Amino acid sequence: MKKQFISLGYRVDGHTFSVENAAGERLKIRPKTCQLLLVLMENHQQVLSKHKLLELVWPNVVVDEQVVFQSVKEIRQIFQPHEVIKTLPTQGYQWIAPVKTHSYAGLFSLPPSVIVFAGCLLLSGIVYIGMSQLVTSSSGDALKQIEQSAAEQLQGSIVILPTQNLVAGNDYDWVRLGFMDQLIQRLPSEPSFGVLQTDYVMEVMSRAGMRLSSAALQSSNSVQQKVLASDYSDHDIEQIFTVSGAQLIVVSKLMGTPHDYQLSYKLYWPHKNMQGVIFGSDTRTLLDELAIRLKRLTGSEVALETHSYHSDFFNEMMGRALELKLQGDIEGAVSLLQALITQTPQNITARRVLIELQLSQRHLGQALSLLEKSIPIAKVLENHHELIRLGYLHALHAAMKHELPLAKARVNAVAQLAKEHKDWLYLAYSVDLLGHIAMRSNQFDTAKALYSEAKSYHQILRCPVGEATSWLNLAKLAQQMEVQDMYDEALDNATDIARARSLNAILNEINEFKNK
Repeated sequence: MKKQFISLGYRVDGHTFSVENAAGERLKIRPKTCQLLLVLMENHQQVLSKHKLLELVWPNVVVDEQVVFQSVKEIRQIFQPHEVIKTLPTQGYQWIAPVKTHSYAGLFSLPPSVIVFAGCLLLSGIVYIGMSQLVTSSSGDALKQIEQSAAEQLQGSIVILPTQNLVAGNDYDWVRLGFMDQLIQRLPSEPSFGVLQTDYVMEVMSRAGMRLSSAALQSSNSVQQKVLASDYSDHDIEQIFTVSGAQLIVVSKLMGTPHDYQLSYKLYWPHKNMQGVIFGSDTRTLLDELAIRLKRLTGSEVALETHSYHSDFFNEMMGRALELKLQGDIEGAVSLLQALITQTPQNITARRVLIELQLSQRHLGQALSLLEKSIPIAKVLENHHELIRLGYLHALHAAMKHELPLAKARVNAVAQLAKEHKDWLYLAYSVDLLGHIAMRSNQFDTAKALYSEAKSYHQILRCPVGEATSWLNLAKLAQQMEVQDMYDEALDNATDIARARSLNAILNEINEFKNK
């Protein structure tokens, strides 16, 4: 049973973790802040201590009391000019505005005829088309066979492309990357495959020669123009398969009107595809339903691990910054990221991308300062994806400062965390960095073993860039060791992969190395 709380005309929904004002406009609020708001409103007749709030909202994690103060401050800003939270010194906080509670049980509050129809839609996934075969809810055996076949064959990477938004209004600009990022978070990697993270997907799109910017969508005046601007072509999909280790590509499109949404999707394997549509009154339900369907198709546990997902991609500014980074406009990207961090200090992804750019420009002091501020925030937010990435950059910083023992200690910790969370990409990066450290320490046999291990993790993702780079690293090592056979084999393998997958940047790097 979920609850809605209504106070001073504001509606706070415990199912969608959203807040709407009296005009029906959805307001921006962080998931943890919304969770704290729900706790205060549900216990509006009680004074809740900071310790109690920490226990209810941040269980099983050590955080500073400052997080409670910050969330209370954000709630007060949302409800301005009304006084809604009273602070009682040494005692805690109390919600003092009037509260009405509305309980609901999703579909079961609808008329029986609607329940039957909606239940059929959710259970059947509406309609699936795979390998030119129409599969509806009446052919459950055929659908089950397709699911089992897909799960058995999936090895490599899952690439979830930016969601194509056809819902009118600026309030939905976040859908393009925010929807995509939320879906990625619902799909953890498994031993045989990995789900590529949002910013890495954009790198893959760049390598595939696909349009990154959403400017065409924003300038379109009609629905028809938006459809044309947003659609991914067959060539786009083919290029993704070529330049990445993708074994499953997910394309989605949000349509309809607020509270009456349709999420259509198409799933591509190298030699077949399936498609369907899900209906729902809120975007969270749509994402959950699509995540469950994808979990079945990949052979993962169907149950979703949590009902609260955090995304740093709700602001289109984040996407634009990544686009500028990939286009080589470092100054423009840095400017946008700095502005975004000022607006949303807990945007860990913006912080991490800015650190990457600072390291690439060898602004080591700035990078270290931001790292030391960002890692504690990631720990408080329990954002292990970004914690792994920040830890890797922390180790890389030490390596760039030639503090090799410190770099090795840091990267070993990152590798362990990446292995626990099956983050195959950053496990490969971490082991690769250990290989560089060993090579710089003239521990050639250790470096060879580490580069080979990194290659094995890239092979889990079937990542051609990572695999080709690992072979190139082995070639560089062989040159140092003066082992000609090893050098020839490694360089040939790197070249073959780069040519077969049209990886021009890798080919250029190989040629530069050969011509030294």
